[in-house]
Amino acid sequence: MRASELKHDVDHIPGGLILLDGSNTITAVNQTLCDWLGLSKQDFLGHAPETRMTRASGMYYLGHVLPSLRLHGRVEEVLLSFSNAAGKDLSVMLSATSCPKPEDGFQVLVIPMQRRNLVEEQLQQARKTAEQAVAAKEEALQEVRAMAHELEERHKELARLNSQLEQLATQDALTGLNNRRVYEREIEIHLALFRRSKLPFALILADIDWFKQFNDRFGHDTGDQVLKEVGQCLSAGMRDVDTLVRMGGEEFALILPNTTLEDAALVAERKRGEIEKLNSRHGTVTLSLGVAAARNGDTKSDIYGRADRSLYKAKSQGRNQVCMS
Repeated sequence: MRASELKHDVDHIPGGLILLDGSNTITAVNQTLCDWLGLSKQDFLGHAPETRMTRASGMYYLGHVLPSLRLHGRVEEVLLSFSNAAGKDLSVMLSATSCPKPEDGFQVLVIPMQRRNLVEEQLQQARKTAEQAVAAKEEALQEVRAMAHELEERHKELARLNSQLEQLATQDALTGLNNRRVYEREIEIHLALFRRSKLPFALILADIDWFKQFNDRFGHDTGDQVLKEVGQCLSAGMRDVDTLVRMGGEEFALILPNTTLEDAALVAERKRGEIEKLNSRHGTVTLSLGVAAARNGDTKSDIYGRADRSLYKAKSQGRNQVCMS
């Protein structure tokens, strides 16, 4: 290939080419670089290359690239930025070598870093997307934690409300004792245990004597107070397995697991004596009590009926006593 053809081809190679003399002045530039920057060759000739660079790149060129080129005769793959006619930056990779003798100066090859810029933009976008994803994940986790906390609080509140509902459903509002609903449940349970394992249990029914007179003489508020005092006295000293219930009005029931008829009668007599000694400011309070123990083939009506008949017997025989059957 002739030299003239080579010079013609230099203008159209896919890279910028700059020739510098020994004083760092541009003596030639190819058309490719001019096209990239939107400048003419006259805009380059007679100027130093750093005048067409960004300020930071120009300082780096003068402080590091040019001294290294003069000292070693070459530099390779230095990242710099040129400014085009519109004032926008063009990132390039610059490599340079000394011109072969007898010429004096340097030849500089400039390759645009558009692909690198694209990759950097993609990396930055990917990093931004990743950061946004992390932030969104953390926000979602915070929302999940908040929802979990709220759900836990609602579960606690629901448990509290359920406990209150259970209490309302199974507790006598006046005395705080269990109500008849609990009696029905417990008597069924103990009858089932008795049928399966013959585990004995007894039922005591207790009724306050002459209770109507308290209401008639002192009023219903006094009657309510007497009911509370009797309930507290009956519950004192009971085992955890025992069940005390206010059946309604002035009647109470005690279910005593693993207890014979005779032992239940002793419990009833002890409670009768404690009530009689109760220091009530409204006068002496007494109880009549009927006792029954579970028998083979009993239904809840059977055992309740026997205890109720014993209670009626205690009432008819003068009150303030215990009868059993």
